[in-house]
Amino acid sequence: MAKVSFNVDAYTARLIGRENVAKLDGAVFELVKNTYDADASVCFIYYDDEKEILYIGDNGTGMTPDTILKYWMTIGSSDKKVSFVSKKGRIQTGAKGIGRFALDRIADQCVMLTSTENSRVIWTVDWRDFEKEGNITEITADLEETSISFLDFLSDVFNAEFKEMVKTKFIDKGTIFKLSLLRDKWSTERLSSMKNELSTLIPPELSSIFSIYLFDNGTGIDVASVLINTDAFSFDYKVNFSVEQDGVAKIDIWRNEFDFGNKFDHIIINAGFTSEDRAYFTGAPIRLNTSFSELITKEQDKIKNTIGSFSGSLYFSKLQATADDMKRFYYKDIITRRNNLGAFGGIKIYRDQFRVRPYGGDSRTSNFDWLQLSSRKDRSPAGVANRTGAWRVRSDQILGSVHISRINTTLPDQANREGIVETPEFRLLREFLLSIIQMFERDRQYVCRKLDALYENESEVEKYQKEIKEKALMKPTQEEKAQDIKANSNVMNIASVDAGKAQMVIEAKEAAIRDLEDENRLLRILATTGIATNSYIHEFREQTHRLSMKIIMAKEALEFDYDQEEALRQLTTADQIRNSFTSWFRITVESVRRDKRSLKNIDLKAFIIRLCNAWEQVLSGKEIKISLDLPDEPVYYRCFPYEIDIILNNLITNSTAILGESKSNNKTIYITIRSKSNSVVLEYADNGHGLATAYIKNPELILEPFETSKMNEQGELIGTGMGMWLVKRTVSEYNGNIDLSLNTEESKGFICVINLPKKGMEGENV
Repeated sequence: MAKVSFNVDAYTARLIGRENVAKLDGAVFELVKNTYDADASVCFIYYDDEKEILYIGDNGTGMTPDTILKYWMTIGSSDKKVSFVSKKGRIQTGAKGIGRFALDRIADQCVMLTSTENSRVIWTVDWRDFEKEGNITEITADLEETSISFLDFLSDVFNAEFKEMVKTKFIDKGTIFKLSLLRDKWSTERLSSMKNELSTLIPPELSSIFSIYLFDNGTGIDVASVLINTDAFSFDYKVNFSVEQDGVAKIDIWRNEFDFGNKFDHIIINAGFTSEDRAYFTGAPIRLNTSFSELITKEQDKIKNTIGSFSGSLYFSKLQATADDMKRFYYKDIITRRNNLGAFGGIKIYRDQFRVRPYGGDSRTSNFDWLQLSSRKDRSPAGVANRTGAWRVRSDQILGSVHISRINTTLPDQANREGIVETPEFRLLREFLLSIIQMFERDRQYVCRKLDALYENESEVEKYQKEIKEKALMKPTQEEKAQDIKANSNVMNIASVDAGKAQMVIEAKEAAIRDLEDENRLLRILATTGIATNSYIHEFREQTHRLSMKIIMAKEALEFDYDQEEALRQLTTADQIRNSFTSWFRITVESVRRDKRSLKNIDLKAFIIRLCNAWEQVLSGKEIKISLDLPDEPVYYRCFPYEIDIILNNLITNSTAILGESKSNNKTIYITIRSKSNSVVLEYADNGHGLATAYIKNPELILEPFETSKMNEQGELIGTGMGMWLVKRTVSEYNGNIDLSLNTEESKGFICVINLPKKGMEGENV
C-alpha cells in the first residue's frame, strides 16, 4: 500500500488568512500587536494619501533571515508557541502563526525591510500569486540582504516630522512594511475612526513604554500620537478586583460620590451611618476578602474557578444630576466632569495588555453592552433611593477593564480575532462581573436611601408636602359631612391645610420646575455645541497643525533668509486660520453666554446675520455658502437668544455634513425669514441630496431622538440622531411647529419650515 502525502492548494492559504482576519481594522490591530510582541517602544502607521501607500513599522527586535524562513514563511508556525515571554518580559499575544496574513487583508503587494543587530534584509511578496493554480510550495517570495537604511526605505515619504521621528527612534533594529494596491479606501473618516480604536487597544498604564502614531502626509507628530489618557478618571465609585488561581477573590470599593462638607458629623450621626461608613466616606476602601465560588454559587453548588487568575477595575460615573438630587444626596460637583465614555466606554477585556475586540467598544453595537446591563436595568428600573426596588446601573454609566492572559486557556480567542469563544468559563466570567457590579450597586443604594430619608425628615417643605398628602386621604364621608352640618362641628376642618404651608410647597415646586426648565435649555445648547464640535474635530486638529506650521515657517523666513514677503504670506495665511477659529468660538462658546440665557426681545434678522457671518467664515474651506433672504425691516421676537442658536446650529451642522460630501460647485444653504401678524416663519433649505429614501414617506421620523441615516464607509450608522430632535424640542417650547412636507422624491435638497407663534410673548415687539 503506497503512502501519499497531503498538499494544500495555494488559494487555501489565502482563504485561511481572510477567515482569520476578516476586517481591515482587525488586520491593522493584529500587526500592531506583533510590534508589541517584538519589544518595540514605537509603532507607526503612515498613510500616503497621494500615492495610496500604507507603511506600518516598529523599532522592535526585527527578524533574521533564519526567523523569516523558519517561522514567517511557514504557515501556522510561530516562535511564540513555546517561548511566549519576550526579552523585555512582555507576554506575547500571537501564537497561531497566521497573523502575517493580515498583510494580505490590507493590500496585494508588500515589501518588508527588517533589521537586527547582525542582519538587514528585504522581503517582497505579491499576495495575488496565491490566487494562481498550484500548490502552496510553488509560491515564492523574494528575500535579499540589503544595506539601505530605514530613511532610505521611506525616501518617497515627504512628511518631515514623521521622518525625524524615524531618524530618532529607529536606529539599527526594527521592521517596516510598505503596502501598495490597498484593498480599502483610506479616507479621513476611516483614519479618524481607526485612531479612536487604537487609543483603546492597550490599557493606559502601558503608554509609558509603548507609543502608537497614526500619520498621513499632513499630520504632525503631536496630532499623530494616539493619545491614551493616563489621567485618573473622575468617578463616583471605583471597584478593583482580583481572583487567584485557587479562587481567592479580593475586592476594593471606593465611594467618591458624596461631599458632606461642614455637615459631615451631623449627617453621619443623623442618617444612621456606622463608624465603618465614616472611614469609607473619607477615602478608605470597602475591602472584601471572599472567594470565586461564594460570589457565583447557585443554591448549594460550589463552583470552582476554572478560569484561572484575572483582575480588573470598574468605574461608575454619572454625567448629570438634577439640582434637587445634588442637594438631597450631597453629590460632588460634576459640571466639569469629562465624558470618558467616547474613548473608554464600556467594559473592555484585555489579554496580555491588548484589547480583545469587540467587547466594550462602539456603543452602537451589541458588544458594547456584552454584560447586558441595559436589559438588566429595564427589568429593575427603580431609582437609587427607592425603598423596595433594586437600583441597577446603566451600560452608559460604567466603564472599565478586565485583564486576562494567554494562560487563561479556557477563554480562547475566536479564530477570526473578533471575540472570545463562548465557553462555560466565559459565561462564568460574565456572572462574576455582574456579582461585582451588584456589590457596588447595593452600597450606593444603601447610602442614598439613608441620605434620602434624612432629607425627608429634615426638609420643611417635604414635611408640609407629606402633611398635605396625608390630609388629602382624610376626606370625610357623605355621612360624616351630614353629621357635621347637623352638629355644627369641625369634622370638615380635619383635612384642612394651612394656606401658608401650602403656598410654601407650591413655591418650592415652581422653583424646582423653573430650575429644571433652565437646566434643560442649557443642556440643549451644550448638546448642540457638542454635536457641531464633533463634526469638525478632525478639521480642528489639522487647522491647529497648519497654524503652528505657518508661524514656524514665517519665523524661519525671517531668521534664515530675511524674506519679509514670504514671512508676510505665511502670517497672512495664519491670520486666516485664526479668524476661522475666532468665528467658530462665536458659534459655539458664545452660545452659552449669560446674556443669551435671558428672555428678551431680539432683532431676529440682525441675530441671524451675525450667526451666519460666523458660519460662513468656518465653512469657507468647504466651499459652502449661506444665502439669506430677509425682510428690509427688523423682525422682533421674544425668546431666549441661545435657543435660536440651537435651531440654526443644528440645521447648519446637518447641512454641512451632507454638502461636504457633494462634488457640486454650488453648495448652498438658504435661510429665509418672514414676519406675519401672529408668527415668525423661518424657512430653511440646502441643495444637498435631501432626505434619505427611508424618510421621504414619513419625514417626521427625523425629529425623533437617535434617528439618523448618516453612515460610514462600512455601512454603519454613525450620526448622533440628536440634532433634529433638539430642534423639535426647542421649537415646541414656543408652541411652534416644524413642516417637513415639502421633502419629496422630486424635491432637491432638504427643506424645513418652522413656524414660531408670537402669542404669549411678554411685552411689545418694539
